[in-house]
Amino acid sequence: MDSEQTLELLSTVRHEWMNRLQLISLYAALDPTKLEELYERYRKQADEESALVRLNVPQTSLVVIQANWEGRMTYTISTDQLAIDDARVAEMLVRLLDNTDGPIHVTFTDGLMVRVTGTVPDDVKASADVYEQNVDTTTFHIKEGK
Repeated sequence: MDSEQTLELLSTVRHEWMNRLQLISLYAALDPTKLEELYERYRKQADEESALVRLNVPQTSLVVIQANWEGRMTYTISTDQLAIDDARVAEMLVRLLDNTDGPIHVTFTDGLMVRVTGTVPDDVKASADVYEQNVDTTTFHIKEGK
């Protein structure tokens, strides 16, 4: 990640934290009973980001965290170990984000299971990786291996 990308990520995170602080302030003023629920939501998101970072795939983690904060990707972690080609997967996810406008969900498991609603460009995934495809969605599995 170069300096420009790092600054873009930091800007996104700062902006989203400001949004969160504004929500906390509004709930405190209008409905303090909702503060605990809001706290739990933000704590869960922080725990998920921690689990993602512990997978030790820094380039992929940065792409996923930024896309998640921007509301462009969701993710689930169902493993505590992951062996993937970090640079290749990060680059594939960037291409997917750049060329797909539908929702994207990534499941970290024995590799990555990626579910995309909408069209997935052929250069993003190999046809051998496709797990399931129908008119609305494509699911593909990026298998382990460095």
